[in-house]
Amino acid sequence: MRLLNKLVLLTVGFFTLLGCAQQPKDAKATTALPTAIEEINSENMVAAISAKIKHFDEEPLYYLRIGKENCIIEVLVNDMPVYKSYELSNLASPLRINGSILKSGTQTVTVRMYPVGDLIKEAYEYGETITQLGDASNVSIRVIQLDKQGAMGLNDEVELLEYQSPTADANGEVFAGAGLPFYEYAFEFFAKVPYDLSENSWGDAADLSTVDQDILEQKMLTYYKTFLKEYKRGNKDFIAQKYYQSFYVQAQAYYKSKEEIQEMWDEELELLNNPTVKPQPVKAYEMVFYAQGGVAFLRHIDKEDIYYRNKCAGYVEYFRGDDERGVFFGLYLYAPKKGFSKKEFTLIMS
Repeated sequence: MRLLNKLVLLTVGFFTLLGCAQQPKDAKATTALPTAIEEINSENMVAAISAKIKHFDEEPLYYLRIGKENCIIEVLVNDMPVYKSYELSNLASPLRINGSILKSGTQTVTVRMYPVGDLIKEAYEYGETITQLGDASNVSIRVIQLDKQGAMGLNDEVELLEYQSPTADANGEVFAGAGLPFYEYAFEFFAKVPYDLSENSWGDAADLSTVDQDILEQKMLTYYKTFLKEYKRGNKDFIAQKYYQSFYVQAQAYYKSKEEIQEMWDEELELLNNPTVKPQPVKAYEMVFYAQGGVAFLRHIDKEDIYYRNKCAGYVEYFRGDDERGVFFGLYLYAPKKGFSKKEFTLIMS
């Protein structure tokens, strides 16, 4: 079974469409765009988001070029997950990360390294189970910048820095975490972007790790189960409202055109319109936190099966032709600081 991962986010938007001072006599009246999340639906979401997107003379895009040896890894930017690799192979294309950059300033990249386990035995049919990181375990990350207005070819890349996993010897050949079952390190880089998405997003989230965890878990379960129920029903307007903020943040961070936003929504509609969609039970999960406690997530507790490892506990399975597939949703939830109390709070997709 093959899986598709999607990461989905959300928030509330406010905007007004101004008419022209003078219009041709035969011009039709402009259709008013929604001014509240409750007015968002499948038909107006793309236009509403497009009306909010700002474009700039310079539209910088940030990427990570990641290489690893003798380990499997997870990568986070500003304590939000952006990449995980539980296979021996490396990422061929650069990884775009603007979606985790909410505003200009210092950005933090965190790398989590694990032993390869049985991967070598499975790939080459020899060897033993590896339960510790070795001397030669290594992760190399290059932070690069491109401009969306440019050609976006290799010659247009600007390398900001390259960071290697720490070493313990003067020659830089022995990995500092050799002998350990897990190793984590972080580094920083400066990003300059023309937008500021730090408000009305997970950048302005209350610390959910401080609330009653039983209450939080029940709220999250209700959110997950309701989302899956409405997805099964094909409730496009409900899903549009949930995705609205997520789409806006992603569209602004990547300077998307109206056509590109429409492509994003069309991709969701394809699955929403699939009659074979079957929500799976939300079970065997653990609650984890990201964004310094501001974002909570229910993920599968299974660490051995790559199909489930570190995936969202809210997912559906469906058929495309004779091919059975799965989609694990990005139900990363946060509570806005405004109006927040430890007893009363509302969860929103980040």
